[in-house]
Amino acid sequence: MDHKFAVLGSGNGARAFCAQIGAKGYDVMMWEPLEATEDYKRLREEKKMYLKGDINLEGNLMGVTMDIAEAMDKAKVLFVVVPSFAHEPIFKKMLPHLKDGQHVVVVPGNYAGFRLRKIMKEAGVDVKISISETASMPYACRISSYNTVRIFKKKFKLQIATSPAAEAKEVFEIMQDIFKGYVEFIPSNSLLAIDLDNINFTLHPLPVLLNYGAIEKNPEGFRHYMDGITPEITKLMEKMDEERRAIGRAYGVNLIEALEQLKMFYGDNDTKTYYEYVQSPQSPYEDLIGHNIKGRYLTEDVPGVLVPALLLARKAGCSAPTVELAVELASRLHGVDYLKNGTTLETLGIADLSIDQIRNI
Repeated sequence: MDHKFAVLGSGNGARAFCAQIGAKGYDVMMWEPLEATEDYKRLREEKKMYLKGDINLEGNLMGVTMDIAEAMDKAKVLFVVVPSFAHEPIFKKMLPHLKDGQHVVVVPGNYAGFRLRKIMKEAGVDVKISISETASMPYACRISSYNTVRIFKKKFKLQIATSPAAEAKEVFEIMQDIFKGYVEFIPSNSLLAIDLDNINFTLHPLPVLLNYGAIEKNPEGFRHYMDGITPEITKLMEKMDEERRAIGRAYGVNLIEALEQLKMFYGDNDTKTYYEYVQSPQSPYEDLIGHNIKGRYLTEDVPGVLVPALLLARKAGCSAPTVELAVELASRLHGVDYLKNGTTLETLGIADLSIDQIRNI
């Protein structure tokens, strides 16, 4: 494979992707979207990235740049690895530089396919590209130094979908090649299924909301999974996950139960609840310490994951009281109307479509 790659982003996942691709011997450019930090300057000079922990490797970078045109030039595959709130501004910056035949892979998807197609249509950009989404990141990871990402645990399997379907085989083979020996990708035939199968929906907002005071008092020491997911909180999380899967059924997609996804990601065992799983040896979460009541588990996952699912539920006439509760409580605690300011069906360009039309996209 002689493809060139661009990784658009510079956070935990983006740097990990750079190392992963570079270690395979492929040309990869990293685009820094924010500012010329000391990390950026050192990476630009040294052009090396390391993964340590559950994956150990070293990757050479072709370059590090703040010029998106330079990053995208000659790249066959464009990985967008940023929080979902950054999708729209980055997609708009990408538009002038997209070329026929490129593959855009958004990690994780979070309704990026709908959003990018809408932005392209509104801007009159008619290039022939594919858009792919993964359901999650391939690993639980955090930057440990400017050129090193600590991999707490890689996922064994991860879903991916591509539109148009005719391009799915090529994108799937590219992903399998990059992650060979580490992560196995499972093809899905629906971007909407990928969007709704993001288990952050179930694992993140409720435990934060129900431990709000404890997190506020001890942000540096609080462990979201180990401390925040309790037997009683698990029961409400299960109800929320049932609502998520019911929304999927209303749109003709079969979603994977969140506990089953955890076992698919990190290793099977005989646990029966989220609480039991995060306390088990297969869990990657023991060392994930430190959290914030204004962290991304609410500020990103409520507007970007819960809100569009809730609006899809309302459109289909599905009852989702636990999702409603989480969105309302987060909005009141943060003083933000997440339902109004989050990822709405209007921002995705599907508000005027029927349920059948959304199913068939």
